[in-house]
Amino acid sequence: MIKSVGRSVHFGADNKTLNKNGEYKDPLMRWPLRAASYSNEVGEALRPVIGHTAATMSWIPALMYIGADVYDKYKNDQTEYSPNSKRCLQQAVFQGAASVLLPSIAVKTGQNAFSQFGKLTKDGISLNHKEQVSQMAEAFIANGKMRFYDGKDEECVADFVSSVANKVEYKKHTESAKNPIQKVWHKIEDGVGTFFETNRKEKIKDYSKKTINDLIDLRKRLIQPDEATKMSKWYKNFMQNIADGQTQSVAVKNTLTQFQQSRVLKSKAVKTVGGFVALGLAIKPIDKFVEHVLIEKIVSPGLNKIGGNKKQG
Repeated sequence: MIKSVGRSVHFGADNKTLNKNGEYKDPLMRWPLRAASYSNEVGEALRPVIGHTAATMSWIPALMYIGADVYDKYKNDQTEYSPNSKRCLQQAVFQGAASVLLPSIAVKTGQNAFSQFGKLTKDGISLNHKEQVSQMAEAFIANGKMRFYDGKDEECVADFVSSVANKVEYKKHTESAKNPIQKVWHKIEDGVGTFFETNRKEKIKDYSKKTINDLIDLRKRLIQPDEATKMSKWYKNFMQNIADGQTQSVAVKNTLTQFQQSRVLKSKAVKTVGGFVALGLAIKPIDKFVEHVLIEKIVSPGLNKIGGNKKQG
């Protein structure tokens, strides 16, 4: 049977090795070292701004820390060398819940909550939906659709708006099917009744029209600039792309993409703030919940029971 960790060993982060009662405090759970386990959550909170690659890389310090902590618990019983697989498993459960699962949920919840602030703007749609429209616009540009529909503005708008509507609905249904949290948020977004659903679709449609019309207008002004356009930031970017050796077609594509990405930068920043706010508020409650409920009342007694049964056998 493994030694009962009970309340003599604290899994939550602390700044002392021993508390006032002389109870052991794990050095690996002390700040700022404990913060390494949240590098992935910081990366996830920043994902809307820094991109997918950098956010994924942020998992490396966290996984290294978690691996070191779990191995330390396997090898040592507090300050004594005493390898024990059940103690290792117990710490793996703690880290999995307190450093990965629950903080990830907190960050995502914060981002989704702050996404709703977009509905307070004149566009009236969530920041998540604005990002979806922007991603579709970037794909539309990359696929050469803007050039394909040159001189056919109405057809271009109709194609883009239809593509956005199909994509938004497809993503909504797939996310709801796979993720219970997303399902709850989609229900909140939809509201109650057909009116709210119809209203949401119309607002997304209007925002999609505005997005593609702005891109059509900018493309025309890049190719046939007036004096005002020549003084603009985007025309200067376009000319720089030309100077870098890009063809006119590629330079137009890149400039339109940069323009579109800049339009959702503020939205991404707001969602990033939401992720950080939620993570900051949730860290201590998560640690306490996992330590005092999940570990002390469920995992530890279960492992001790298994150890006791094996000993009796």
